[in-house]
Amino acid sequence: MSRINDALKRAQRAQQKHTPPPGAKMPRLLPVEPRPGNVIGWILPGVVGFLIVAACLFVGLALATRTVTKTSSQSRLVAAPSVPPVAAPAPIHAPSAPPPSLVSPPPPEPKLQGIVYTTTQPWAIVDGKTVHVGDQLGEFRVKEISQRSVTLEKADGSQKKLGLDK
Repeated sequence: MSRINDALKRAQRAQQKHTPPPGAKMPRLLPVEPRPGNVIGWILPGVVGFLIVAACLFVGLALATRTVTKTSSQSRLVAAPSVPPVAAPAPIHAPSAPPPSLVSPPPPEPKLQGIVYTTTQPWAIVDGKTVHVGDQLGEFRVKEISQRSVTLEKADGSQKKLGLDK
């Protein structure tokens, strides 16, 4: 315990040696605690960083879902020479069916891609288009949407039922 007392006495004597005389100007002491930081100082860089990360994410998603088609590097648009129309010769005897080149192929069958079924307003995705009951889809009108199928109806009354593939 005497060592502690001796150390305290030495510190007190050293302090008295360095004490300025009365009336002398004292140096200004700085606060020990740091000043509170500016909130904008860390929020602004955080928001800017977040926006940069979000932009990179959206650009990455856009590039990931993009399909690339290769085109010729030397594409030119050349006008075709105009040719006057030529009348077709009259047939000698009429065939029973038109030639295959004149028959247009039937439109492709509609493809059901998904159904979101709710009792109040069900909807489906057919050929990449969102349809509801009563919507027109090509030559069909959507008559009914159930949990696993969509019923389409033509103007002549014929119906086609599309089901989800399992």
